[in-house]
Amino acid sequence: MAGGKETPRQKMIGMMYLVLTALLALNVSKEILHSFVVINESLQNTNEILAHKNGTTMNQFEQQMAFDPEKTRPYFLKAQTITQEAEKLDEHIEDLKRFLIKETAGYDENEPDSMYSLNNVDAKDNYDIPTNILIGSEPNNPTQGEFTALDLKAQMQSFQASLLSVFDASRDEEIINEINESFQFEDIPTAEGGLDKWEVGNFYHVPLAACVTNLSKIQTDIKTIEADALKELLANINVNTFKFDTIEAKLIPRSNYVLQGEPYTADVFLAAYSKTEQPRMSLGVLDTVQDTYNVTDSLTVANGLGQINLESSSVGIKQFDGLIELKKQGGGYETFPFKGEYIVAAPSLTVAPTKMNVMYKGVANPLDISVPGVANENVRVSITGGNQIRKTGDGQYEVTLSNQSPRQVFVEVTAVLENGETRSMGRKEFRAKQLPKPYAKIGEIENSGLMSANELIAQSGIRSLYGDNFEFELPSQVKRFEMETVYQGNVIKKQSNNNRFTNEMVTIMRNVRAGTQLVFKEIKSEGNDGVEHELSPLVVTIR
Repeated sequence: MAGGKETPRQKMIGMMYLVLTALLALNVSKEILHSFVVINESLQNTNEILAHKNGTTMNQFEQQMAFDPEKTRPYFLKAQTITQEAEKLDEHIEDLKRFLIKETAGYDENEPDSMYSLNNVDAKDNYDIPTNILIGSEPNNPTQGEFTALDLKAQMQSFQASLLSVFDASRDEEIINEINESFQFEDIPTAEGGLDKWEVGNFYHVPLAACVTNLSKIQTDIKTIEADALKELLANINVNTFKFDTIEAKLIPRSNYVLQGEPYTADVFLAAYSKTEQPRMSLGVLDTVQDTYNVTDSLTVANGLGQINLESSSVGIKQFDGLIELKKQGGGYETFPFKGEYIVAAPSLTVAPTKMNVMYKGVANPLDISVPGVANENVRVSITGGNQIRKTGDGQYEVTLSNQSPRQVFVEVTAVLENGETRSMGRKEFRAKQLPKPYAKIGEIENSGLMSANELIAQSGIRSLYGDNFEFELPSQVKRFEMETVYQGNVIKKQSNNNRFTNEMVTIMRNVRAGTQLVFKEIKSEGNDGVEHELSPLVVTIR
């Protein structure tokens, strides 16, 4: 027997049950048997919840009988039949579970109810007695009679037939398919590749703990399909026959924020309505102090829904009043006032650079782009000049400029409106610039300064940095430089083809006298955009 529309909790319990049933073929340990106890208790809790749910549904049927017995009675009688048959089968399975525990545990008739809890039974692993009761000694010829697997199968098939007789095959195809899927008695594949009959596959050589849990699972399936069947019958009754304690006016706008020139659209309705008796709906001026209402416009009503279409010729916050009038069974109308509000905004575009007022080549320039009144997923963005723009998040974009980009680039934005129309929201101009020129630095010296020979050697080389006011943290690499100084009475020059001091330079630094000036010049640096710059010289005086 398979479940119908199971809740996530039921699916989880069912999966655990299947896993544990499979483990039985390997080894029946105390841990596995205890797991069946846990699952059985969960199933019993689920059954109590489903029983309460089904009782609530029957209370709704009784309320409808009091409101309109003529329309409700045919469905109510069918619901009673389903509930009675389900309770009968559930009670039989409960008696069967109790009988299996009694016979397996060796209880007498005077044992308290608490002892029939699976957790209190010592012989959870006994499968001889449950098998003898439910199947008998010959699996190919199962025992017949009360409290047998064949009797259980017959009662389940009878309940299935009762359910199917309630519904119309030409109209209730979905619930009929669900009933048939919930009651399946095909042969069950064995581990050896053969087939066992339904009753043998479920109950032959199965320990007491698994037998009881299996029966609890069947009870859950019965209550689940009972709930779905009752729900289907309740849905077949026209909703205008329901009796509600509270009836409220509901206003559902398509959007409270509209662009100038676009209409404000909303649905206003009652939570309960009649297809044969439409409520009257209108807009007007409502004075709650004087208790007056002046109608300015009547609304078209269909299926209990009244549609509002208001102008948006001027910007600002717009408010309106309305009234729903529902005809009472005793005559006259009951009124339900409502209020609404929406915002009319002029079409506008917001394109805000995240870090700067210009865009740089050689770096991903972040942008925040939004159009007031339009969801971000309906905003379309492009950029001119052969450059690229890509979306990185909700309303967030990155622009990458090509080396051939013109000095001015434009970000263009369009919006897809609710009716599918595409509208231009405008364009924003940006200046395209190369990355700024970096500067050279040794330690903390940027132009000139004093430093001991050991301190200078410890710096290892020259760094190339962008200014502190530059918003991006980007790499800049010194490619080569020249060191010039007076050493042993001669002016010498030494060349490095990277950013590091050469061994010759380090030797000179160690041996020059205090007061000697070392001039670092011809410093070539390359930025993230691939452009090479010659940086200003650095003068270090040895102290």
